[in-house]
Parts: sequence; structure tokens; C-alpha cells
Amino acid sequence: MHSEDRAGGAGDGQRADDGQGGRFADRRADDEAPRTVIDGRYELLERIGSGGMGEVWKAHDRRLNRFVAVKGLLDRNAMTAGTQATAMQRARREAEAIAKIEHQNVVTVHDQVETDNQVWIVMKLLEARSLADLLSRDGVLAVPRAANIGLQVLQGLRAVHAASVVHRDVKPGNVLVRDDGLAILVDFGIATFEGADRVTRTGSVIGTPSYLAPELFAPASPGPTPASDLWALGVTLYEAVEGRVPFAGQEVWEVQENIRQSPDPVLRYAGPLAPVVQGLLVIDPRERLDAATAEAMLREVLADPASPNAGAATHPPTAVSTSNPSTPPTPALRPAVPPPAPAVPAPVTASAPRPPTAGKRRPRHRGWQIAAAVVSVALLAGAGWLVAQGDGEDGEQGDRAGSTEGQGNSGSQERWKDTHPTLEIGVKDDQPGLSKFDRKTRTYRGYDIDLAYAIAESMGYGKGEVAFTTVATDYRSTALKTKQVDLVIASYSITDDRKTAGPDGYSVDFAGPYYEASRGFLVREKSAKYTINDSSDLRDLGVEVCTARESTYEKALPKQGFTMAESQPNTYQDCLDKLLDPKSDVYAVASDDIILAGYVEANPGKVRRLENIQGAEGYGVAMRPKSRVLKGEVCSALRTILAGRVWEDMYKENLSGLVGDKNPPGRPELTECEGY
Repeated sequence: MHSEDRAGGAGDGQRADDGQGGRFADRRADDEAPRTVIDGRYELLERIGSGGMGEVWKAHDRRLNRFVAVKGLLDRNAMTAGTQATAMQRARREAEAIAKIEHQNVVTVHDQVETDNQVWIVMKLLEARSLADLLSRDGVLAVPRAANIGLQVLQGLRAVHAASVVHRDVKPGNVLVRDDGLAILVDFGIATFEGADRVTRTGSVIGTPSYLAPELFAPASPGPTPASDLWALGVTLYEAVEGRVPFAGQEVWEVQENIRQSPDPVLRYAGPLAPVVQGLLVIDPRERLDAATAEAMLREVLADPASPNAGAATHPPTAVSTSNPSTPPTPALRPAVPPPAPAVPAPVTASAPRPPTAGKRRPRHRGWQIAAAVVSVALLAGAGWLVAQGDGEDGEQGDRAGSTEGQGNSGSQERWKDTHPTLEIGVKDDQPGLSKFDRKTRTYRGYDIDLAYAIAESMGYGKGEVAFTTVATDYRSTALKTKQVDLVIASYSITDDRKTAGPDGYSVDFAGPYYEASRGFLVREKSAKYTINDSSDLRDLGVEVCTARESTYEKALPKQGFTMAESQPNTYQDCLDKLLDPKSDVYAVASDDIILAGYVEANPGKVRRLENIQGAEGYGVAMRPKSRVLKGEVCSALRTILAGRVWEDMYKENLSGLVGDKNPPGRPELTECEGY
């Protein structure tokens, strides 16, 4: 059973309320005692959550013969005899305000019941999974699904704010998603009015630290506002598409420090959703996206303002509504933007502009600028965006030169560039030495990048005619299948299963290998839990190993006796982030020696490499199958590169310093280029 409340659980046997008499018949929570009945109507059946705010129960409404959720609004531990009357009055007002909110994306409140020292709200009991459950299961959401959920939550928030209520605990655990896609904002246990006291209960800021807006930390803060709820929505959307919160920390001070040090968190997979997330995560609440603009932008991302599953408002337009939710946004928020030319996708330098930092005012409603940014970033859309838009089977006119059998050696002078004026290449952005994205210069650097340019030059492309797109390990084959890229040069190990069926059932073809890497492990320099000297310690101690999802290590290491983490993230960088977190239970990362060497150089004194283990990874240039013209040109380029000094120079420039060896490894044989 998943209810709309995500409070923690208290142990059985505790009293459901501290009051005596009144309309609350107190009892011990055991099976033998008669069940508690509130107001002679709501029979408490089982506790489904508990915390500082009080218990949350699944209850039976005797009068209407239905199941409901019943929750207390008061923190009994924080009340004294002197504050009880004030707290009760405040809770009554909150319950009344929440009960007035009628919106399909906000949990329905049926009733308000008051006992001697508690105010209860009776809510609809929902059969749905929380967004937190979905992320725990899937890691990340596809961009369209995240945008759809975000739009629905935003519309719910607009109804909440129109009622002069601030939710102040927007997070994945408080968003329920039904099987039909409807998203519902729940858990108003700590909701408050605009302008209410910031410090209550325990004398500290209330809410979940990672989702708290930075202005709430200030000593002179006016308290939670609609803008602080929008920040929390931004954090939630970031987590949905990136697989982690942008500003981590268990304590408020940790989150504060992370925001101060890195106010603009990197967005790897947000695609067209990036401008929305960036706009919601602006430090200054005065410059943060308002709800109306954010809604218009989300509709732009979904490109379907009248989507039947967009969670259109069911309440009358309010003062905060600037457009009818069932119709496209007004021209001021959703201007006409000419579609980009399909033949020449934007290079990486066309990514969305970074939002201004605090202290730099910008126009409150700047929808035309954001809409243009959305269109630009859509060309660099992440994994889920393209998958959700269609499979992209090999039938498009634009790929006719690369999807026809027998053209490579037929004597035809047709070249790949004749039908593809820009060479689209998928690369990694988090591998020092191999392929790393420099945020300052907005460019990629590394061995794979130099190789990509060398191949492109051989194929007749100038440097300005090459466009890079970041691809995660588990998305590389999909990027090819959906024709987002022509080639993938991203430490893509050549394996038989990838040549027959990738992680999404789509096979790829390889040219190469162009480099052969060894397998290894990365561990913490200092570990309080384990003493790890070599890889045998990992095996003997049963240390859980983190690696990228759909990497070769997922299948290879268990066969060698290593213990793998139950669920793996999208990238090796995600594993590294966990390894660097002292509170994480990740103590070892498996990857290629050259990738691990780059991580060691980037994090001196924090991590170290163990000796290499059995096995090698032959990196190949990947492409769609049956692309004979393309493969023939890539193989020809690789032969030239490997035969001359270019390959050796690229190694010395990018990799020799990492591995501590001036001499490159043996030049690989192009086994995947036979017949080309």
C-alpha cells in the first residue's frame, strides 16, 4: 500500500495521540485492543507513517464505507501548555486552507477533525508509487516523462499557492504517480501560510535539507514562499533526469556549502529540460523562474500544450494563472520560434545559457528567451527524450547513404558527407584524458576527441563541421538507433553481444579497435571499513563494486567472484561521486585502467588504483549496422591513423601522463575492419 503520506514509521504499541477524552478514544496499537475511532467515524486500521508531526493512519470511514488516510498536523513534542492554544489555532487554519484546494494534481482532503490536542486532516488514500520509488527502481526518468510529471506538480503547486498555502516539502517522496501517469502532490503535514514564522517546532528550518531553497537559510529570511517551493521542484526535476540531487548533504550546513561552492550544477542528461531546471535553481528568489513561465517552458519541452495527460487544472483560473491550462500559453510566454534546420544540428556551443547568479536582475517574464533556448537544447536532447519520441528505424531519407548494403566496395564515389553535412559524434564528458567536457571553454578535450577530429578530417569534414553530443554508457546504442549521432567514440568496448543486441535490443557495428585498455579497480585512499591492498581483498571481503550500467563489467566481474552492487548508475562518474562521498556504501569502482587513471589525477590523495586484473577492453568506433559507406570511410581513416605518428602523438598528448608510461601500448589490429 502506498499512501499519499511519506512520514517515517513509529514502532507499534505507541499511543496514537497523547490526548485523553474528547472525540479521540485513545488505545494501544495492538490487534487485541479495540480499534481507535476518531469523531465516531474514522476507524484507524494501520499506521502507515509517523514522525515529528504525528501518526498517519490508514483508516476506514464508517459513514461512507471507504478507506482514507488520516494525519495529524501538530508536533506534540514541540508544544507546551503555553503554546498549545496558539498551535491548535494555527493548525485549524492550515487544515481549512488545505481543504479548500481542489485540483487533480493535489491530494484530496475530505475532512478536518479536531481532538483535545491534535488537528487531523482526512485525505484520499491513493494506490500509487511515489516518484522516489520510481527513481529508486529506474535510476532516472526519460526527459518527456520527467517534464510531464514536473508540469503536473507545477500545476498542483499553483493551485496550492493560490490558496495562500506553501507546501515547503516538495520532493520525489511527496509526489505520487499513478499507473495512468497522473502525478499527485501529497503530504501537507508541514505546509504553512505565506509569511508564517520560519522557525518552528525544533527551532530550525523545516523541510528536507537537499530540497530547501537557499533563501531559507538566511537569518533574516521572510520564511517559506511560493518561490521556495519552485526551487524544490527544480531540485526534484534535476534528480529525476540526472539520478542525484544537485546539492547533496544530510545537514542544512552541508547543503548550504555545496550551493555556495557549486551554484550551477552540471546537467548531463536533461536535454531540453535543462533551461527549466536551471531557471528554477537560480539562487536569488526574485530572479528565479515564476510558475507561469516555468509552465510555459515545460509545455515547450513536451511540445504538446493540449496533451490529455498533462494534468490540466480542474479549478477555476486564479490570480496566479496567466493562461488557460487547456490551451497553449499566451504569445508573451510562448512565442513563435522558427524551427531549426534539420540537416545541421547545433554544435555543443549552442547549449542553454547559464542563469544569472544572485544580484543580477533579469526580466521577470523572459519566456521568449527561454523558449529559444529550449529549441536549441532540444537538438542535444538526452537519452529518454529521443527514446520517447520514437524508435528512429533505418528508413529515413537522410540516412540513405549509410543504410544500403553493398555500397562500400561497389566503386561508387558517394561519400558520407554528401548526405550528412555535419558529422554527429557521441562522446563521454566525464573521462579525463579520454573525453572531458570543459565547462569554461564549452569544448570537449581528450584522446577520443582528437581521434574523432582525425577521422572527420579523413572523411572530408572541417573542424567546424563536427558536433559532439554527450552519451552515457547505457545510452550509446540508443543514440545510434535514434539517429541522434552518426558515430560513437566513447570508450565503447567491442563485444559480441553488443554487435548482436545492445542494452535496448539494438545491435551496433564497430570499426576498430583503436585502443586496448586493461581492467582495474579504484578504491578510497583511506577507508574506515575495509583494508584493501589489492583486488583479491575486494573478492575475499565481498566488497560491493560499482560500475556503469550496461558496461562489460556487470557481466564479467561476477564470473570472477566479485560482488556487484544491487543497482548500478548510468556512468562511471556517478560511481566515482559515490566513492568520494564518505557517507556512501560504495568502496570500489570497476572500469578501464585509463579511465581510472584519469580519476586519480583529478582527485589526488582521495582515491588510488589497484593492480589491473585479467581481461582487456578493445575500444571501437560504433555506428549503425549496414552503414557500409560510413564504416568504409572510418576504417580507412583508422588505418591511416594507426599506421603513422598521429596515433602515437595522440597517446603522448592525452594519456601517457595519466598512466605514467611514455611509450604507448602495442598498436591494435583492426579486426573489425576486415573486408573494408
